[in-house]
Amino acid sequence: MAVIKMIVSSVLIASFIGISTAEQSEVPIGLFDSQADVFALPNGEIPEVPIDEGNGEEDENAFILSTSKPLGQVAGLGIDSTGNLIAFHRADREWNEDTFTKDFKLNKALGVIPNATIAVIDPNNGKVSAEFGENLFYLPHGLTIDHEDNVWVTDVGSHQVHKLDKNFKPVMSFGEKMMPGSDEKHFCKPTDVAVAKNGHFFVADGYCNSRVLKFDSKGNLIDIIGSEMDPFIIPHSLSLIEDLNLLCVADRENERVQCFSAGLKEGHRSIPAGIPITSADNIGRVFAIRERKHFLVGVTGSDAEEAVESQVFVIDIESGKAQTFLKGIENGHAIAISPEGTLFVAQINPNQIVSMNLN
Repeated sequence: MAVIKMIVSSVLIASFIGISTAEQSEVPIGLFDSQADVFALPNGEIPEVPIDEGNGEEDENAFILSTSKPLGQVAGLGIDSTGNLIAFHRADREWNEDTFTKDFKLNKALGVIPNATIAVIDPNNGKVSAEFGENLFYLPHGLTIDHEDNVWVTDVGSHQVHKLDKNFKPVMSFGEKMMPGSDEKHFCKPTDVAVAKNGHFFVADGYCNSRVLKFDSKGNLIDIIGSEMDPFIIPHSLSLIEDLNLLCVADRENERVQCFSAGLKEGHRSIPAGIPITSADNIGRVFAIRERKHFLVGVTGSDAEEAVESQVFVIDIESGKAQTFLKGIENGHAIAISPEGTLFVAQINPNQIVSMNLN
């Protein structure tokens, strides 16, 4: 494992109106410290340095998780109920200017990826224990694991969303294969999925549609989230905070996180999906967000003017306080958080997974 040592600094990145309800569960203290130190990577690089075992104490804050088998561009990450880290990667395929035509269709010269695109990884030592996904995907993107260990993935190459069972066998697919579109039966480079316990799911759609779609468990469209007056510009990642009835969207090119009512409550206290609740603005190009115990964690890239440095941020959803946790981690594309509070960040170019403790 290559260790990352970081310089301590402190930055407040955004204001965020706290969310509270009479029904929300009490948040245990200690998983994330609201006064946690903030770290910066020198020169925006991740140095590979040996672990110092001189005093027997571990003072490193993050390290590169070296996998036992090479992975391609890791576009999606998740953690299953047994603690395995699941990586959705592109094998030897890379997304470049020739991948799609001007009408968003995959280059005909590119067929299905013949190699494995899903890796099951031991998060403690990087050992790849199993691989799946051969001859299934064209350009992997988002990955989400639901409460039943079903694995949901988006394929921007085929413009589809797939639900896989816990053995990684396809059970349902949504969207017309290889056909981009903007009606209720089509997607255009969908980016991510969020799944509720009642089976309803949300799709961020995506690179060429500025919307988030809500479906029932059978794939029937229920709602469309998005405003023509203030549209998303690449909704790139989703995080569902179900007990708060909140869906947060990483609105990448608008450099913000927007949170909306998810429309999951029933009865007299129900609120329709898509009502704006709160947001964090001007925080950089947000590539990925995930929530753990009412803390929203995200990773950003540098903006076009490089005025905002890439960073990992943590927002306390209840208080609205936002902090930078780590600065200078470039090209972070996906994240996953373990129940113990370990954050995994997948970077693209360099293709690697960084692990850090948020406690």
